[in-house]
Amino acid sequence: EFDGKIQPGMKIAITAGSRGIRNVDVITKAIVDYVKEKKAKPFIVPAMGSHGGATAEGQVELLESFGITEEAMGCPIKSSMEVVELGYSELGRRVVLDKNAYESDGIIVSCRLKPHNAFRGTHESGPCKMMTVGLGKQRGAERVHAAGMDKIGENIPSMAKVVLEKAPILFAIPCIENAYDETCRIEAILPENILEREAQLL
Repeated sequence: EFDGKIQPGMKIAITAGSRGIRNVDVITKAIVDYVKEKKAKPFIVPAMGSHGGATAEGQVELLESFGITEEAMGCPIKSSMEVVELGYSELGRRVVLDKNAYESDGIIVSCRLKPHNAFRGTHESGPCKMMTVGLGKQRGAERVHAAGMDKIGENIPSMAKVVLEKAPILFAIPCIENAYDETCRIEAILPENILEREAQLL
């Protein structure tokens, strides 16, 4: 199911966030190597909303602090704050996405899946937040948070639906950590299953 989504020559965007995920460099490199094995062309996109000072350079520096560099990963890192408009969610929020990721032939959403420390919902920190806040860059993060913390739990899944409809999401690969902040589970999820499966894993 997953192998067939990556064809030779495809330009594949792989997300990398700003959180201190255990083994994030090893996980990211494994995804890059997998894409290369399929004879496709991987590149890494910082997916961290407004973190790193909301600048392309600052986001690259954040990735470097996790050991994610072009040299270490063996592929380009395309960092930009430019986004494209995808449309509106059912709750009326405008949805945007990183331009480099949108213009790729496919996006692999790599992230951590866990409860958020500031709000509760069916979807908290995980693939849907990575697609809407992380890949939404500064503008996406502002739009998710604009209605206040009590609305974020509603905004994330409703905005994620738009990303799944309009962007070339291939699949998500969230990792789950145990009580000792150690990697304990990694699962790949097809795009049509992300909303349901993320809620189950949370």
